[in-house]
Amino acid sequence: VWGNLNTSGNFAIAPAGMFINAPACMLVPGNNYLLAVLNSKVADYYLKTLGVVRNGGFFEYKPMFIEQIPVPKITEEQESQIDAILSSSSSAIDKDEEINKIIEAIYGFSEVEITFLHNQ
Repeated sequence: VWGNLNTSGNFAIAPAGMFINAPACMLVPGNNYLLAVLNSKVADYYLKTLGVVRNGGFFEYKPMFIEQIPVPKITEEQESQIDAILSSSSSAIDKDEEINKIIEAIYGFSEVEITFLHNQ
C-alpha cells in the first residue's frame, strides 16, 4: 500500500484485515521483494522521472506510474537475503542501505550509476 502524495517512495505491506483510506493505492499480492524494490532509490528515481510534482515538492505516486517499474526476477537466495534483512534487528537506516545495495546489484548498476542515484 502507499499514499498518493509523498516526497519520496513510502510503501508498506498492510497486514490482513487492515483497511486503508483514500487516496491510497495497493498492489495485490505483495511480498518483501516487491516492497524492497518499491522503496529503493532505484524505484524512487524512476518514479520521479515519470510522476507529477505538486505544490510543496510532493510527487504523485499513481498506479499508472508504479506499474511501469521494471521488476527483475530474482533467485530464491536473493529473496531470502532480503527477507533476512527486513526481519533483522538492524536500524531502519542500516536496512535501507543493505537493501538498496542488493537492489542496485540486481539491476546491474555500475558504480557511476549508483553514485548518481545516491546524489539525487
